[in-house]
Amino acid sequence: MNLILTFDYELFGNGSGDIFKHVILPTDKILSICDTYGIKTTIFFEVVEYWSLKEEWDKGNDMGYSKNPIEAMESQLQTAFRNGHDIQLHFHPQWLGAKFINDKWDLNLKNWRLSDFSETDGLDQFGLIKKGVETLQDIIKPLNPDYKPSIIRAGGYNIMPSFKIAQAMLENGIIVDSSVYPGGVENGEYSKYDYSEVPNDLDYWFTNEENVTQRTTSGTILEIPIFALPITRWKKYNKVRIKSILVNKKSALESIQAKTSKTSLVEKVKYWFQKESITWDFCLFDIKAHKHFIKYIDHHLKGKRKTFVLVGHPKNFTDEVEFEKFIKLSLKNFGFLTLDGYSKSLIEKKIH
Repeated sequence: MNLILTFDYELFGNGSGDIFKHVILPTDKILSICDTYGIKTTIFFEVVEYWSLKEEWDKGNDMGYSKNPIEAMESQLQTAFRNGHDIQLHFHPQWLGAKFINDKWDLNLKNWRLSDFSETDGLDQFGLIKKGVETLQDIIKPLNPDYKPSIIRAGGYNIMPSFKIAQAMLENGIIVDSSVYPGGVENGEYSKYDYSEVPNDLDYWFTNEENVTQRTTSGTILEIPIFALPITRWKKYNKVRIKSILVNKKSALESIQAKTSKTSLVEKVKYWFQKESITWDFCLFDIKAHKHFIKYIDHHLKGKRKTFVLVGHPKNFTDEVEFEKFIKLSLKNFGFLTLDGYSKSLIEKKIH
């Protein structure tokens, strides 16, 4: 069996955070541990945020940074690629047209969902993905002239409804998505999707632009879901997640409020005792939480599944010790792949 470590390379969704503290430094720590054990990861680079940061920096707004954040990000991506890590596309369209004013980012939160993104700054969904592909090529091509990203992850997992974005993917040569996670449901102020009917016993499926959660033998898009299990909400708060919340209090509280702000007191209490599909998150799990997921796989999915996608966010990464424990434990039972390598093997298998 194999694991695929993927992480979304980004600041917080409301624009808060520091590129060096919340992206560069924790990414260095994650990759350093992975490199020690010979593990290659898949990095989903948030290109829209990068465009806004670069625009402000290039026009002379240092945004409070004493060093060039654009140069730091590009250098880190190039080093990761040189070391064998996989670089793919991530989109949070609320960053389109963002401005850094009065020491903070002003984002268009109405554009939170890539799935129903409306044209902004002359870019529709096709243009957004096209520019994203070109941006990554500009960064990576000095190392590999043939490089082209082929995989996308929608910000906040908002790939549904998928029709327009899937068409835009195909028109830009993007043939793989990894935004769906089994059982996931969001109907909050920002994120809206329903993956409740997606089973957790499938490594992947081929689909089409009509609905990426549905399987079809004639599908032209490959969906490789993030692995997730249902857990009672309050039980997901292990020591690593709590530590991350304490470090990033403001953003964590805003995320919870976005999901419960319009509910009554009774509903708020019920919320914590309901089950929620939780993604396998290597930045927010302690070793006990990892063992729960591995135990479930051993008892219920052995012989049915071979490959599992994990997700993480460097901005949430606070515990190198627990992460290294997880790596050591996983190496006893799993191999490690990148999404690029895995998806290419599946597509080649389908062709032949």
